[in-house]
Amino acid sequence: MQTNTTGAFRRRSALALTLAPILSGGLALGAHAQTATPVAPQASTEEPGDTIIVTALKTNQRLIDVPAPVTALSANTLTEQNLTNIRDYFNRIPGLQYSGQAVHSLSLRGITTGGATNPTLAVLVDDVPFGSATANGDTDIPDFDPAILSRIEVLRGPQGTLYGAASLGGIIKYVTQDPSTTQFTGRVEAGVSTVAHGGQGNSLRGSLNVPLIKDRVALAVSGFYRRDPAWVDNTDSNTGQFLANANHQRQWGGRAALLLRPVDNLTITLSAIRQRLRTENSGLVDFKSDTDFNSVNADPYSVTRVLGQPSRSQFDVYSARAVLDLGKVQVTSVTGWNVNESVPYQDLTSIFGGLLGRYYPGLSSVFLTNSHRATRFSQELRLSGNSTALDWMLGGFYSVEHANISQTMLLMNASGSLIDTPYVGAGPSTYRELAAFGTVTGHLAPGLDLQVGGRYAHNKQDNLSTVATTGVAQYIFGFSSSEEHRTSESPFTWLVSPSWHITRDVMVYARVANGYRPGGTNTLADGVPGTYRSDRVVNYEAGAKGSVLEGKLDFDLSVFQIDWSRIQLQNTSANELTFTTNGAKARSRGVELAGTVRPWTGGAISGNATFTDAVLTQALPAATDGGSALVGAKGDRLPNSARFTANIGLDQKVRLGEGVSGSLGVNYAWTGKRPGDFLNSLAAAGRERQMLPSYGQLDVRAGVALDAGWSVNIFARNLTDERAVLYAINRNGTTAPYGRYIPPRTVGVQFAGSF
Repeated sequence: MQTNTTGAFRRRSALALTLAPILSGGLALGAHAQTATPVAPQASTEEPGDTIIVTALKTNQRLIDVPAPVTALSANTLTEQNLTNIRDYFNRIPGLQYSGQAVHSLSLRGITTGGATNPTLAVLVDDVPFGSATANGDTDIPDFDPAILSRIEVLRGPQGTLYGAASLGGIIKYVTQDPSTTQFTGRVEAGVSTVAHGGQGNSLRGSLNVPLIKDRVALAVSGFYRRDPAWVDNTDSNTGQFLANANHQRQWGGRAALLLRPVDNLTITLSAIRQRLRTENSGLVDFKSDTDFNSVNADPYSVTRVLGQPSRSQFDVYSARAVLDLGKVQVTSVTGWNVNESVPYQDLTSIFGGLLGRYYPGLSSVFLTNSHRATRFSQELRLSGNSTALDWMLGGFYSVEHANISQTMLLMNASGSLIDTPYVGAGPSTYRELAAFGTVTGHLAPGLDLQVGGRYAHNKQDNLSTVATTGVAQYIFGFSSSEEHRTSESPFTWLVSPSWHITRDVMVYARVANGYRPGGTNTLADGVPGTYRSDRVVNYEAGAKGSVLEGKLDFDLSVFQIDWSRIQLQNTSANELTFTTNGAKARSRGVELAGTVRPWTGGAISGNATFTDAVLTQALPAATDGGSALVGAKGDRLPNSARFTANIGLDQKVRLGEGVSGSLGVNYAWTGKRPGDFLNSLAAAGRERQMLPSYGQLDVRAGVALDAGWSVNIFARNLTDERAVLYAINRNGTTAPYGRYIPPRTVGVQFAGSF
């Protein structure tokens, strides 16, 4: 009854066909473009020559010098526009898709087969890998608050050489701010917001940087508390109790970082991040059909579900980074430890109530507690150097993950008393990876470079599956059992990337690189393969980026094709066990264009547009031995990926008087139609695959700032109050559809002061 469908811990088909999308998708929870892909949320109005240094390729570079497409989004942009969750800003990052609150529900460049699979992109906090490389950890998206961050970097295309497993589509990197040893600074922020058809929210953030010993020791701390406004009303399906704005959530956390520089050429940074999330009832609504995404209720922002479905998530990330500069050689050590936990409480009455009600008189509600805990230790040591002839990097990496998914089904009567716990399951697993990697960039001629790299890795997995069932549940979910499985593999990844700086600020490049996603084990049963293999991608890409016209025009263009083979897929055996297998091929090709133009003083127009065509190039394999399988023909589109997306933003800064400036901004984001998950062969004859409607979202903002450091900003998100489908779930055509709308019009104000 595990929510993911990989590894040794499996569940019977009824749960396999219903729980994964519920748990993976149903939980509530600014830069100068010369150096960063222009992001439409806030066009850059900084003066030409300003730069942002990014670390996407594990070295400090202007983005104009990175032979790969990278988008950077600053923490200031996130707070000023109230973009506090990834579902608020994913559509402003080229190629990024969102279909739920788990990491495996994120994808880049269309590389996904839907929910309930191993992740296809990697998440990092600075250089520390976050969460699990497999779905056994079932990691939630961390959604770190802007108070903790400096910026977010998104690197598109497979990154197997530098980042290893599960970076098929790319990486998302949360970058924190290093403490300053020279300046005492602080900042406070407070905000309030209100949402149409709903309630109010508030936020409080603060940060402080203290040089303890000038040039040697500094401490930086930051913290936040946020209560997001709720807008979905809920009428309890058992008692009839009505609760307005039921989908409220609270989030709080902070970071502390200590920087030590005992000698001039050695810097040590110790960091600790803690973040907590509490939700009461989800924001999911029930749709009328797979083609009609209106709510089944007259009020589109109301549901009829059992009240009291709390969930909690927590993320802890601890790291120690040491950089020793030996002149021509730099030694970097990054040690990381992170813990992520989530405990959702789900109402499954509509799915299992009818079936179990035949055998449990008085049954009123069916709940599932689904506890996930994953810990990960990682250690990376790398050496790097540069000369007039070449730059090089050589590194070693070790990681060990311990994950456990524990599930308990609760059968309740109308008074809320427990009738039985017919199913209890646990799936502890361990994943170890050891790798060596390196890159060399040769300077072949003035402005002409060639980068090559490779990574050899070896991983091992140990999985234990235990299931305890009682009564009639034994015949529905299977008899009690305990099984242990092991698997290992040794993948090799590589990259080749020539680049040519036509001028210092204009570059063209090509890139061929691959990536992989780890294989794993299945529960042993008739018709079920004991293991499944890693799947692979190869990316072919050409791009150009630069800043011209004395910094008045910045651009970033990339054209790509990704070939995907041995795709990991979820199937179901004749004895109703879900398992993962390999099969079929796909390819994703597209064009990504971003740019910023500064036609007048203080003004900037910024935008990006993407075309992505991600399709199967080989039909999905048919079911065998009487089981069921996903259905997809050659040419069918991969799930959750819009062919067309676009953003355009306008920002204007003006001087209002001595020591006072003002700003105005507007952003429009367009998301095209997106296909839903592939249908299962068990879906009713004639049932159509979902096609989510296209939608646009208009955001506006304005602000006043004093040179002394104080400011006030007002914002309106979804100004026209569009009711658009963010994502939809029907468990591959086997359950009634439900999902989430984008938040209604949200208006708020942020007060901030720096000192």
